[in-house]
Amino acid sequence: MAIIGIDLGTTNSLVSVLRGAEPETLANEMGEHLTPSAVAVAQDGALLVGRPAWDRLIQSPASGRAFFKRDMGTQAVYPFGGKRWTPTECSAMVLNEMKRIAQLHLGRETTRAVVTVPAYFRESQRAATAEAATLAGLSVERIINEPTAAALAYGYREPDKETRLLVFDLGGGTFDVTVLEVFSGVIEVRASGGESRLGGEDYTDALLDRLLAQCNLRPDHPGRAQMRPLVESLKRRLSAREQTAITLEGHELLVSRKDLAAAGAELTGRLRPIVMRCLRDAGLEPEKLDEILLVGGASRMHVITEFIAGELKRPGSMKLDPDRVVALGAAVQAALCGESAAVKDLVLTDVCAHTLGISVAKQFSPGQIVPGYYEPLIERNTTVPVSRAKLFSAFSPQQDSILIEIYQGEARMAKENHLLGKLRVTGLKRAPGEEDPGSVEIRFSYDMSGLLEVDATVEHTRKTFHMMIEERPGALTKKQIEAIRQRMAPLKVSPRDRVHNRARLERAARMYAALKGEERQELTMLLDRFEEALGSQDESAWDATGRQLDIFLSLHALEEGEWQPPAEGKAPGA
Repeated sequence: MAIIGIDLGTTNSLVSVLRGAEPETLANEMGEHLTPSAVAVAQDGALLVGRPAWDRLIQSPASGRAFFKRDMGTQAVYPFGGKRWTPTECSAMVLNEMKRIAQLHLGRETTRAVVTVPAYFRESQRAATAEAATLAGLSVERIINEPTAAALAYGYREPDKETRLLVFDLGGGTFDVTVLEVFSGVIEVRASGGESRLGGEDYTDALLDRLLAQCNLRPDHPGRAQMRPLVESLKRRLSAREQTAITLEGHELLVSRKDLAAAGAELTGRLRPIVMRCLRDAGLEPEKLDEILLVGGASRMHVITEFIAGELKRPGSMKLDPDRVVALGAAVQAALCGESAAVKDLVLTDVCAHTLGISVAKQFSPGQIVPGYYEPLIERNTTVPVSRAKLFSAFSPQQDSILIEIYQGEARMAKENHLLGKLRVTGLKRAPGEEDPGSVEIRFSYDMSGLLEVDATVEHTRKTFHMMIEERPGALTKKQIEAIRQRMAPLKVSPRDRVHNRARLERAARMYAALKGEERQELTMLLDRFEEALGSQDESAWDATGRQLDIFLSLHALEEGEWQPPAEGKAPGA
């Protein structure tokens, strides 16, 4: 049975397959390879998916929903058609449509698929995507990052070419950037970054807001839904010409590329820090890149091609169709999962896109214990599979248990990251007369299949506590999980409010999210000293440790405008 590839996009979705030796996308009955990611209910109650749903939404915005990919992994619900729908259910309908289109071409039932997601999707968003596939009757063989899929399509065509490649993926609703190396049939991901709420649709909305203001119309004008497709079409025309005209509510406007650039200035400003941090994590300067691969329909915008040429000192490449390259790569990954002879010489490595760690408490002075700090175990952009361990201690010899809270994210305080799970460890209490508190070695092991294995071993008893956190709960059988554990086993080799102060802390928190490795550790040490001094009420200590922190911050430039997506469950601006 053929394994299909699906690019589940914010604006459009595609389905693909490797036939013969070539990956190809499959068209629907209307001859369209791009199917709108939209669902709606018709006047007669029929459920619409794809192009008919999109057309229905333009006439009746309350009849359905589009752009639900942005809400994957959240508690969002959409009331339409007399029911309440979740983002997962809406995505399932689109995935089912992709399966139907594939079966039209293949002439037989297909239930196995590779599905792409943004590289910066959190575990909850990936799990929701897998759940949507299950609802659509699909067994997910692999969830693959969109930029990695694009690089697969690129590397499949030129497997022997040695190149350092930056994939710039700006889709309708998400932005990803990935740095890779391609050599001798090996595609090695070096670093990934992104933002799950930034894309071409935001530029459309920003330009529409600007044009409404020029016409002295309110942003929530009743005709906005009907105007939006006109502005989207205008935005696309500006990719090919310097200026073009549009008529809105009787107002004739001449719109230029400069108008689009001005409308989207804040959005474009959010791109640079993400790109530069990804390059920094990969240890590369822009001039060391051999090629920049443009992915996603929004990457065609002149404001984007101009941004890339200015920041990265070379134009982006569109040698593969930006709209279809991710789906083509998904077909290659599907062939890899099916062990097709056409891809037998292709090797893919990936990275952990987010830092994984635990919540810890810190003792700044006797009796002053402050909980809730984040301690990384596996840094972002570490090549997987990987296993890392650290030793942690209780505060008292009489403390018998600890609760290990496992998080994913880049913030210094644990609660600002995303909670993945909890593990209770007992038996730390020491024998009477022993002064040293009990300690526990905590080990994280992470695999490309999305399995995070947590082992906690009490030092003086060697008793081990264990848990597994699946990226796609229930997607792996016990046999598959055990096979992954065996594969990772060789990795587990154990060796063992004053304003200016607040400003320092806030800037240091931003810097902490930007750094990693030794630099992050050095900043942690300086912050610990500074916060201990703050707790001492000794102003001279504040001054001395604060100056040390200031020196560190001045030596490490922070990209202005860097923006972190809100924590799960928080609305932007909350």
